[in-house]
Amino acid sequence: MLESDPDAVEALPDVIEVKAAGAGDLETLLSEFTAEMRAQFDLFRRLRAGAESLLDGADEGLAKQARADIKAATDAIALIVRTLEKIDALLRQLERDRLDAEERLLEARDPEVLRREVEALIAARIEAELARRLDAAVAARLAEVSGLAEGRGPPL
Repeated sequence: MLESDPDAVEALPDVIEVKAAGAGDLETLLSEFTAEMRAQFDLFRRLRAGAESLLDGADEGLAKQARADIKAATDAIALIVRTLEKIDALLRQLERDRLDAEERLLEARDPEVLRREVEALIAARIEAELARRLDAAVAARLAEVSGLAEGRGPPL
């Protein structure tokens, strides 16, 4: 079957290479497969609907062929649904593996380094809040001074 389709034979090494390249590429590949499977699903659904329309009022031979087409389309749809379920499971497993790897990296880090990073984050937030308050106080004082310069007097 693959031998008769030169495009499929040429594409096969690329698929294997992409799949072996890494998880990011695998996620992309699985997403592309999902899109392709959805398109195939729609096609077989349309084929099944077309075959169902041939059942009513058709001669026996045509009706028999339509029933065979309906069964083939239904089987293909079932296979596509199972494939999509497997792709979904693989994508979920990749996400779980990524989160587990991140967690292991965090657990493996030196607690002292983590403590310094947290302290630096806290210090940065404190500095930002102090700068905001200082800017507000300076703006208020400038407004007060400019009011005095215009002869309005001190605020009550």
